[in-house]
Amino acid sequence: MNLRSYFDLSQPVTFRAAAPTQPPGGPPPAVASGQEMGFAWQVFTYFVLVFSIVASRFLDLYRAGVAGTFHLDWAYLLFISIAALLAFPVAYDKARLTRGQPVLLQIGLIFSAGMGWEKIVATAVGK
Repeated sequence: MNLRSYFDLSQPVTFRAAAPTQPPGGPPPAVASGQEMGFAWQVFTYFVLVFSIVASRFLDLYRAGVAGTFHLDWAYLLFISIAALLAFPVAYDKARLTRGQPVLLQIGLIFSAGMGWEKIVATAVGK
């Protein structure tokens, strides 16, 4: 890809190489290449997202000098869980693309995907 084709607005947007075609009678490409994540890893990804949203809130309060006022009520936890569901496809995609990398790197990518979502939750809740 060259610079001209990168900025060509007449071409469709692609963020990664095209997926390989499925051989007749074979498994889907994601399964064949080992890129599918199990249910336990998906649940873990979701909880890392929830934790990253809570951590982002704490860091904002700490930076403002009012870390002692940090508390979690049920309404805030509900908004956090909804925001984590919204962010889940992004975090899942990042984690899936780094399956060959060390686990700590994968967790860090998931955590960073969730850090910005706290701002959306704080705006919606008014905190």
